[in-house]
Amino acid sequence: MSNYIFPFLWMRGEEEEILRREIGKINECGIQAVCVEARPHDDFCGPGWWHDMDIVLDEAKKRGMKVWILDDKHFPTGYAGGLIEKKYPERKKRYLACSVADVFGSQRPVTLNVRRMLKPAIGFWEIGNPVDYAERANNRLMAVVALRFGEGNCFAEDTIDLTDCCREGMASFTLPEGQWRVHVLYFTRTDGGNDTYINMIDAVSAHTQIEGVYEAHYEHYPEEFGKTIAGFFSDEPQFGNISDQCFDTKLGKPKMPLPWSDELEAMLTDRYGEDLRRVLPFLFAQSVEKAKEPQIRYDYMDGISRLYAKNFSRPVGAWCRAHGVEYIGHVVEDNGVHSRLGLGAAHWFRAMEGQDMAGIDVIGGQYLFGAPAQEHMAMTPCDGEFFHYTLGKLGASGGHLDPKKKGRTMCELFGAYGWSFGVRDMKRLLDHLLSQGINHLVPHAFSMAEYPDHDCPPHFYAGGHNPEFPYFAHLMRYANRMCDQLNGGTHVSSVAVLYDGELDWTCSAMPMQKVCRVLSEHQIEYDIVCLDMLRNLPGYEGFVDGGKLTINGVTFGALLVPGAEYVPGSLIAFAREHPEFPVWFVGNAPAAVLQDGDCQGANRRETDPAFAASLPVVSLEELALKIEEEGMKKIFLSEPFPLLNVYHYRKEGEVFFFMNESPDLTFDGRVSLPAGKELVIYDGFRDCCERLETGSGLVHLILEPGESCLIRECSTVSGLPKHIFPRQKLEACTGQIDLSEGWEVTCMKADGEEVLRYHEDGKLRPVSERLPAFSGVIRYEKTFLLEEEMPHACFTAQEVYEVLHVRVNDTCAGRKLTPPYQIDISGLLREGKNTITAEVATTPARDQMNYPAAPFDFTYEALEPTGMCGKIGIFSYDVN
Repeated sequence: MSNYIFPFLWMRGEEEEILRREIGKINECGIQAVCVEARPHDDFCGPGWWHDMDIVLDEAKKRGMKVWILDDKHFPTGYAGGLIEKKYPERKKRYLACSVADVFGSQRPVTLNVRRMLKPAIGFWEIGNPVDYAERANNRLMAVVALRFGEGNCFAEDTIDLTDCCREGMASFTLPEGQWRVHVLYFTRTDGGNDTYINMIDAVSAHTQIEGVYEAHYEHYPEEFGKTIAGFFSDEPQFGNISDQCFDTKLGKPKMPLPWSDELEAMLTDRYGEDLRRVLPFLFAQSVEKAKEPQIRYDYMDGISRLYAKNFSRPVGAWCRAHGVEYIGHVVEDNGVHSRLGLGAAHWFRAMEGQDMAGIDVIGGQYLFGAPAQEHMAMTPCDGEFFHYTLGKLGASGGHLDPKKKGRTMCELFGAYGWSFGVRDMKRLLDHLLSQGINHLVPHAFSMAEYPDHDCPPHFYAGGHNPEFPYFAHLMRYANRMCDQLNGGTHVSSVAVLYDGELDWTCSAMPMQKVCRVLSEHQIEYDIVCLDMLRNLPGYEGFVDGGKLTINGVTFGALLVPGAEYVPGSLIAFAREHPEFPVWFVGNAPAAVLQDGDCQGANRRETDPAFAASLPVVSLEELALKIEEEGMKKIFLSEPFPLLNVYHYRKEGEVFFFMNESPDLTFDGRVSLPAGKELVIYDGFRDCCERLETGSGLVHLILEPGESCLIRECSTVSGLPKHIFPRQKLEACTGQIDLSEGWEVTCMKADGEEVLRYHEDGKLRPVSERLPAFSGVIRYEKTFLLEEEMPHACFTAQEVYEVLHVRVNDTCAGRKLTPPYQIDISGLLREGKNTITAEVATTPARDQMNYPAAPFDFTYEALEPTGMCGKIGIFSYDVN
């Protein structure tokens, strides 16, 4: 079996013994690769780093492991190992910035000190903030343009170019009647984001990343490239044009400097000619007519996203492949910023162009089990609809549809959720991602810092202080097997959803997560398709035939376009070129069509009501029924269950992965699946299959809250045992033994050191009531008598916090990482005396009370109890 997991190993200059130990612990989890990350390493790409890398590579080779390298000294990618700061200051980011002056009352001569306006205006509260005056002295004027006020803060698009009125830093002019705002546009390399980072849209500057990190590693380890060294990982490369960590970084923020380069200027000049200066202010200002404003905003975002791919993503990927390794990673996707500036890269699919796998991350509390439609508080406010219904599908779609990705999508996961985020919650997050189509994992993270490391926990081994580490290893073996089941095949989809990046550039379009949610809640499979794929179908092994669209082997019955006021002309051209293929606008039809790279002729604003009426429109409320009526839906439930996720895959037969995302409700119903062979359910923990009974083409499926299962076709089920769901065993109960009282309890630290031993006469209570600051392993032991054998039986515990390992008469019965805490102990009980040992491992969360608190808090959260409590017992069941 291949390896699908390569966790971060944070390196800060640790001793050799610690480095080798940590790699060994990673390998103990059944993991055959690691991704080293300087977090930060003070001597990155210096003698100290090479010393540590020598050790890592040596230990990896001994264990047959691969090594990935996170491609910078510190997060995020783009620092280029410090070369911009130390060697190439002339390659710093370049911005187009804007200052304004209002001229109320016109038709008289005025003079404006333009020289003084080549810097941001500030509020009194900003006096004293650091300023790079030396760099500001290099700021250069681009244009001076007057905009006539309309209502509020909107302006007429008939602008006046005053640039030629400038003499020696002063502009003298007389404006026509009206109220005006004069926009001074200038170029700068400061007063934006981090000025020690590369300019993603400048080829020379972007190449600095290759020189500073990639070439440096190749110089030291050429013989390991393509052997032990598997590739490089870019972590959240971004435009970084502002220092704020925010998501509302669409064009139109008046004080936001915009990424710029000579190549971008040439592209826009080629498009607009002498009119460029007259329209550029609408990158910052709102217009009344909404004709030139959406067009220049589209053209600007289209240009920078293409240059990001051309000058950064594709060259890095090409360099890696030329040197025998692969290039992976992800950008910031959160809350719509995947198509914006600031933390974003303007267009998720274009940002992924150079990579060998599609990539996303789900960290910092972004996905929250049981809260799919809520905005919840994590490191930042999180849009539940986006993270639950869209992010995983977005990543998986990149893997499915881009032939270069070979069906692979990587997700960085688990990091920065906090110490309370244990293996139970990791399992739920993992299964959620599997149900979206993710099949490669980068767990975040193994830290070798002194425990407790406050840097974005949880940490899986934590120097031996994490009581759940053995269970994490158990989870990783499961994860690798499940990823193997969902790799090497083809996604089976019903419809395509148009990526909303281009729609978001110019207006407040319907977020694609609104459409994705409806599809998910009705078990309608989909991929997210970007407009570039429709423009260049041959490049994605795509075609339209028989009223269906196929891209890289995935076939769609319709294209769903989230409602937007403006759409690119190439989308309409695609719809008109393929009238037999349904293109549906969800919510509303566009009011205007923008010129883009594949459209000829001048920009036109479409106002003819007949045009909008001619485009098919489906409401969100009617969408699922419309898809079903058109015969595109493939999977049906006997009763509606919106929180049942399904992923349909084809690999030597049909494969279906289900997850119950409800925190409260059990799915107990019949499912109609498009399968023609016998079906089995695959157990990823035990690596075995059990046959499923089907009747009238229906499968009876029972999934408790948070449970998942993988069902696949099998040519023969002869000899396989019948699968019995936990609830079916309970319903077939023939006898019960209540074991809720009278346990011997031993509390131990993660290293086995005993903390407390006691006998609980009555019902078990949470250990946290006795030891509120305890984290560790709690061993429960009980001896009881059986009058006769129980050939088929289960151990069950009502409440466990949070993972459980049961032994019966010194024989391992199994582990349970998530509810229901029911473990089959058939064949282990005997007549007479029996001993049950139940070990419960806690998260390290309560142990943090024993250490100085972190100087910061990303979130505040309630602590769960610890231990096993509630009703505990054994029940026998009839297998017939």
